[in-house]
Amino acid sequence: MRHSLETSLVHSVISLGNDFAIAWLVRRFRRPADLLHNMLVWLSATVVFSAIAAAAGAGWVLYRHNIVFIQTLWIWWSANVVGTILLTTIVMGLFWKSEVLALRRCIAGCGLWLLLCISAAYVFSQPFGDAHGEALLFSLACIPVMVMIAIPIVSGNRLGALAFLSFSVIVIYFSWHRLGPLFIPGLQSGEPLLLAQCYLSGTALLLNFVYVLKRNVPGMVSSYYLIPQTGRLTWDQTSVTSLTPHVLKINHVDELLERLSPEDQKRMRTRWETIVHGGTVKDTFPFLLRLSPTTKVQLLETRLIGLAQPEGVVIIGSWSPEIHNRAIARAAREA
Repeated sequence: MRHSLETSLVHSVISLGNDFAIAWLVRRFRRPADLLHNMLVWLSATVVFSAIAAAAGAGWVLYRHNIVFIQTLWIWWSANVVGTILLTTIVMGLFWKSEVLALRRCIAGCGLWLLLCISAAYVFSQPFGDAHGEALLFSLACIPVMVMIAIPIVSGNRLGALAFLSFSVIVIYFSWHRLGPLFIPGLQSGEPLLLAQCYLSGTALLLNFVYVLKRNVPGMVSSYYLIPQTGRLTWDQTSVTSLTPHVLKINHVDELLERLSPEDQKRMRTRWETIVHGGTVKDTFPFLLRLSPTTKVQLLETRLIGLAQPEGVVIIGSWSPEIHNRAIARAAREA
């Protein structure tokens, strides 16, 4: 059915409002140091607001045209959910700060990307055969997914996002032409493409969990224990990072503050004073730590809490790398 200009404008406004609502809810209820919580909020917002947008869009079309409301509601909702999941996974993979990669890991990632394209093209270009052949094709469809998940682990999020984009194009192209394991005789027009979208959405969600797990690898956080009354600093040595050899040399709060800029010193002291006086600090704090006269590293204080002790409140803080680039990685490796 071809929509009128009026209906198309209404649909555009509803879709745009849906996207803004999802973004607002994620921003409103996100936790800076809890990526898993943020992802669950995003998924919940996508499902709920897409249902509201689908009801509004289907209601308008029902008002203007003679359609089946439930079928239109289902199609609109599934399209919104799938589109949001796929596009967000690709965009966040491209723009999420990634670690510096060695040349051999980049080469390995390119090799996996080539293997992904070849295996996906082979599996999804096969015509439907007998039941045995279809079962084999369904089994083979797992191979591109496994290769897809391995790419961001080996070569980072950005190559993983580009690989997922290539993978999605291949799957949708062949499914549109009624080829591959997702085309089953007896399905109505458009249903093989819907199966392809579900297949890709599952892969995208798995990819997002890989992103989260990579960002929460043990050993990526440096934690300290501060006694404000004496200024003594103690560092957690059970979580060894590239920063650990540097921070172990800092045993007093004055030594730490000397390595910060005047502005960062002021903000750090303010945060500590808030904790000492019984307040809470929920926001993150990006700052530069000077490792030597010529090298600095960008860090993010992700957690700051106070614990009541007999001698007074003690402070526990956690740092993690905020930006990964060659200069910072080189600085963190210096002795």
